[in-house]
Amino acid sequence: MDNCYGQHGWKEFLRNRKDILNEFDKVLEQTKNRPIHVAHGQAVEAYIRKWLAEFIPKKYAVTSGYIIPNLYDDSGKSKIYHYDIIIYNCLEAPVLWTEGNEDNSEQGKYRAIPAKHVVAVYEVKSRLTKDNVADALNKLNQTKDFSNQLNQNYTCGAIFIDLKESDSNKESILKELHKGASVFGFSGGMVLRYEGDDTPTGIISLFNTDPNSEAESIHRKPLAKRIDDLKIYITEEGNLECAEPGGGAIFVATAENTWSVSKLYGVAYKEGSLSVYLSWSRSNFSKFCINLLSALEGLAYNDKNRPSFGMVFDKIERKNAIPQPARPKDGFPFLKVSSVVSVGNGKKFDINYEEKTIEFWVEVENQSKVEVTISDDFFRTNCVLLGEDKAIKPVKLIAKVKDDSGDFNFENLLREEGLEMQYRLVYYPTQGEREFFVIEKNVKISDSHIEFV
Repeated sequence: MDNCYGQHGWKEFLRNRKDILNEFDKVLEQTKNRPIHVAHGQAVEAYIRKWLAEFIPKKYAVTSGYIIPNLYDDSGKSKIYHYDIIIYNCLEAPVLWTEGNEDNSEQGKYRAIPAKHVVAVYEVKSRLTKDNVADALNKLNQTKDFSNQLNQNYTCGAIFIDLKESDSNKESILKELHKGASVFGFSGGMVLRYEGDDTPTGIISLFNTDPNSEAESIHRKPLAKRIDDLKIYITEEGNLECAEPGGGAIFVATAENTWSVSKLYGVAYKEGSLSVYLSWSRSNFSKFCINLLSALEGLAYNDKNRPSFGMVFDKIERKNAIPQPARPKDGFPFLKVSSVVSVGNGKKFDINYEEKTIEFWVEVENQSKVEVTISDDFFRTNCVLLGEDKAIKPVKLIAKVKDDSGDFNFENLLREEGLEMQYRLVYYPTQGEREFFVIEKNVKISDSHIEFV
């Protein structure tokens, strides 16, 4: 992720995700010739439990095993179901019994935990498919008979390791995930990797929507895209432009008047007033962990006590303006840029050798009838130029050594070598669609001459 930066320690924190995936890939390779492929799933479950046990606060513990409600059944037909990941309050919960043998590590043993101390349950699946979603939801729904006995902060979800490219256009997966709305405490889950781009993580979430909104307008597939291929840019004005169906961005204020951005791609499926949303971002592994910690403590999304760590930000490319055509075209703006003599002192440019500055004057002539907005400083300032009108603007340059390594003789530089710079003017039609055009001129300056090329 060369085009990324992030919060302090983000690379080290994302190492956790890489380690989980490396463990999965290692065991998958070791067992690919086995007649039944289950070992890789069990191994990654164990590794995720180990990681979670190290990650979450120590008042919680992580195990696989059973949830035991306070119920009475004299039919002899009651069943005790196994869950892949149980997170419980270990400071208050007794462990009713433990299953395993001497070959099992402590992490690999099954434990039985009273329902009222269980704060989260997750099912782990190796691949995001419709059948695996259905299986995970059925397992999570086994708490329905004693849901009122679970901890008040109880949530549940599913963790999928991979979304394969061959499954990326299957809308049926979203429809199946939507059924999680009927499972008590279901908050969604995580997809650790997409085959087409291993840098983002997927987050599955449920949210309420306007039941009268148009479901047909919701973007549904493909389920994932390469993050670097998303049409998300910075415009010439410095605004973020998203021209990608399903594309978006996460904004984080990282300093005063400074926002950092994580690119996002998402799909949704809506029925009634509830939607399921699958989003992909390089920040989503950290976001899942933040959501998990907040859920354990019962913290709302806007609670100031929610933790923040490991966020990854993308360097957004600037979408450069289109070069102005060489010749005018009816109905389109066309500008001419040239240097002119100052009205004030009758000179084309003015040099201050002591302050190492050069000031010259630029004339912009609108040779069309189309009104435009122009700027030569990335729209920190701008000017509206009417059709068949002109504008003159001073441009001031300050000469500095690039690395501030020392002084230099500005006068000798201009006399012997001269300077060359690029002057860049960007404009767009004030009315109608905002399409940016650019005029770029090389400006050659010596101690006695200025030339626009």
